[in-house]
Amino acid sequence: MLIRKHAEVVVGDKHVFQVFRKHCKMVVTNALLGQKPANARRLGFVFRRKQISKGAAQEEHDCIPDEHYVQTLFSIKGLEDELERRTLTYTSWNQSTLDPKDKMTWHPTTFEYDAASPEQINAIKRIDHVNYEVEHRTEWCQSNGTSVPCFLFARKFSYGAAMHLLEDGAFGLLKSAQLLLLWLQQHLQLNC
Repeated sequence: MLIRKHAEVVVGDKHVFQVFRKHCKMVVTNALLGQKPANARRLGFVFRRKQISKGAAQEEHDCIPDEHYVQTLFSIKGLEDELERRTLTYTSWNQSTLDPKDKMTWHPTTFEYDAASPEQINAIKRIDHVNYEVEHRTEWCQSNGTSVPCFLFARKFSYGAAMHLLEDGAFGLLKSAQLLLLWLQQHLQLNC
């Protein structure tokens, strides 16, 4: 979330954005086709269709503008201490259980029906620190000096996994049939 001061820095930037625009070439894999941000082309970001091969991330030095631009800008402008260096969204990047051919993915693990449970959600809620293996450090999650859970959200859950969690009571007592009915009612109203 940007406060007014931060938003003014972003709006007033005339240099860092141009560097990102010139050098930030987002690789669009077959999996991403049709999912690219609608405004990226308008802003001048270039999309290249290619398959990610082993070592592509190191060879290409691609970046993701929405994940790197603001952080880089704030660092250059001396506002690095005003950045939170972690996300509030739990994401599993561990691809070790997936098909070995797909290990070079730039996408987090999608939790499917059989991998989603209330116990898993509770385990995510209990995470109170993050290990940064490359930096050899641990960061404890705090707010105003008080220990807090690290994550408020989690991604990526398939539709089936979401229904499984809702039916198992991970978020209260909801039935997937009720949710489906609500979704259908809203969807039909939007399309009429």
